[in-house]
Amino acid sequence: MGRSSSVRYYDRNGMLLQITPLAGGLRREVPREIPRYVKDVFVFSEDRRFYRHGGVDALSLFRAFYQNVTGGRRVSGASTITMQLARLIADNARNDYQAPRQQGLIQKIGEAFNALRLETRLSKDEILELYLTCLPFGYNTEGVATAARTFFAGDISTLSPAQIFCLAVIPRRPGMYNPLENPQNCIEAASALQQRFADNRKLSSLWPLFSLINEADWEFASSSARRFVYPFELPHLIRSINTQLSSSPNTAVSGGEIYLSVDLALQRYIEGAIAGNVSLYRSSRLTNGSAVVIDNDTGEILAWAGSADFNNAYAAGQIDGVLALNQPGSSMKPFLYAMALEKGFKPADVIADVQMNFGEREVYIPRNFNDRFNGPVLFRYALASSLNIPAVYLLYRLGVRNYTDLLLSLGFDSLERSAEDAGLGLALGNAPVSLLELVRAFSVFPRDGIYLPVTWELAAKEQREDKSGLLLEEQRVFSSDTARIICSFLSDSSARVLAFGSGRNFRTSFPSIFKTGTANQYQSIVALGATPKYSAGVWMGNFTGETVVGRTGSSVPAAIVRNTLSFLHGSQFSGQIRDFPEPENWQLRRVCALSGMLPSQACLSVIDEYMQTGEAGTFCTWHQMVNGRSRTIFPAEYQGWFNSAERDGSLDYASRPLEIITPREGFVYLSGAGVGMNEIPVEVIGGAENILRVTHNGNAFTVNRPFTFYLPRKTGTNTLQIQNGGEEAEVSFFIE
Repeated sequence: MGRSSSVRYYDRNGMLLQITPLAGGLRREVPREIPRYVKDVFVFSEDRRFYRHGGVDALSLFRAFYQNVTGGRRVSGASTITMQLARLIADNARNDYQAPRQQGLIQKIGEAFNALRLETRLSKDEILELYLTCLPFGYNTEGVATAARTFFAGDISTLSPAQIFCLAVIPRRPGMYNPLENPQNCIEAASALQQRFADNRKLSSLWPLFSLINEADWEFASSSARRFVYPFELPHLIRSINTQLSSSPNTAVSGGEIYLSVDLALQRYIEGAIAGNVSLYRSSRLTNGSAVVIDNDTGEILAWAGSADFNNAYAAGQIDGVLALNQPGSSMKPFLYAMALEKGFKPADVIADVQMNFGEREVYIPRNFNDRFNGPVLFRYALASSLNIPAVYLLYRLGVRNYTDLLLSLGFDSLERSAEDAGLGLALGNAPVSLLELVRAFSVFPRDGIYLPVTWELAAKEQREDKSGLLLEEQRVFSSDTARIICSFLSDSSARVLAFGSGRNFRTSFPSIFKTGTANQYQSIVALGATPKYSAGVWMGNFTGETVVGRTGSSVPAAIVRNTLSFLHGSQFSGQIRDFPEPENWQLRRVCALSGMLPSQACLSVIDEYMQTGEAGTFCTWHQMVNGRSRTIFPAEYQGWFNSAERDGSLDYASRPLEIITPREGFVYLSGAGVGMNEIPVEVIGGAENILRVTHNGNAFTVNRPFTFYLPRKTGTNTLQIQNGGEEAEVSFFIE
């Protein structure tokens, strides 16, 4: 017939989520099965000779003609079930199947002709199934399955005989016979139909219960009539699925039903958590939130909350925050650090968290969220405490294009065009991505470095496995050891203290990892969390672009993620709690907490960190015993940081080759009123001698250590040359 039908959506446990409406709110369901007794009642009511005629019942035509002529009005019709179905098909072709129209002689002849055609193409059972699926009952209801739900809030297979007779009379005159508004009329007409049904020996013997309906049965049928409240769960996800299905004409929905992988209990828990926190922090201008949870083993989506309130137009609630693109902030950093490990960086490496300048004509000077510099920071602490400058430094070393390729392999399709424009800011998550992309990629770490696309379909894991037991869509992105080391970093509460203190938002009674991010002045706040079994993400902020005030950081979404994972591990999903496995080719060894090297007698603080199995290691050179006391000697690259405050220890100026830290080659400065200090800051590190010979645009002078000084702003091209012992360096920069 080419008629679309409503789709019944269920969660993984068979709980009804939605029955999707068609145009105008009409619902037309394809039933799983129409019971035989229902078919017999409707055939008896509408077309008793259905199985004996070929689509047009000549006997009924003559009888109706005689009754209508002798009665002077229309007393009865002669349309067979097949003719009625032909009319429904014709109305559908004109897209006015809901509008009543006059049945003239020409129309009747056309219906009769089309009925004969249907009888030659379809069996009687097929015709009856189509008819009972499309039969109009009024009230935006078509088909017996939808009618059973609309008028009695039940499945057609669970209705009583009296309720079925009530359904059978509604199509005659829906306004007069519907049991919701005219129960007495409905019961009287249904009772009359039942009496005739009981008088039929064949049917009464076949269905004895339909012949034994008493007054109490009719009273129950009348009192049980109630309008069904159609559920409206997961509106964002189901809308997305409907869009996918409508764009794929070859996709068939078997039986008009789809079983989703989501769990309704978890879904409602998350929706309540998001709505509750949005309400709690409304004074902080926090108006919305979204969340998604997936099963790491199968890629199944367990929950999908697109907004705090789908029906809140003021807060743009119909926007799907799971799919909307927002800047993720620092939540992207684990992928960068994992790439660094893959490219040769080591967990015990030290990264300088000091002021750094990047770029040429457009100078990029990253800052940490607290506007502080922490000096030397171990790889683990740089990630766990989400420091910005080490992240930008890593991206500078690894290359934006290489990192972009990695992110694309992790499913960040939204970055295909925006990553290059983001430049080094990509390290800090300044290119918008979706929450779904984030959670899907984050699940790579508890999945031992393997990327797996997510699915909303409830399908047995075995159906998606190949002969070796691997999921067909699996793709290795990181080595298992890299993924396990990242999990170690992100689960280490002590490594987060530098930036987050000892807060409890990341504390769980089971193994878990977390990463958060903020962007756009807290317009976008993200928290990611995972256990070996599940991954979850929460976004909070405003679709309207307003920034959140009075409540900084990502503690609110982080608490929701933590509580969601706790809910999962304390519910029917829990099972046996797994731990994150240890890397196979790395082992924990004691290292100096400052240098990351093997500790010497002079090292005052040591920690456990991963070193490659069999690696000899180097003993710490940053600490020395001087007159029985430990003394710290920092490498030359920490010159600016060391001299910016009073610190214990000293600098090994000669530990690095001579290098101009600022200005860099190609830097462009402005000149004139309103541009700040009228001098150009210069910092030079390294060199074996304590005197630096400087030549600026032909003017020569000397500088003593530390080599930090200023140059006057002179418009045009400037040349800076330096010499220290046998080493030289030169840069050119421009002042506009």
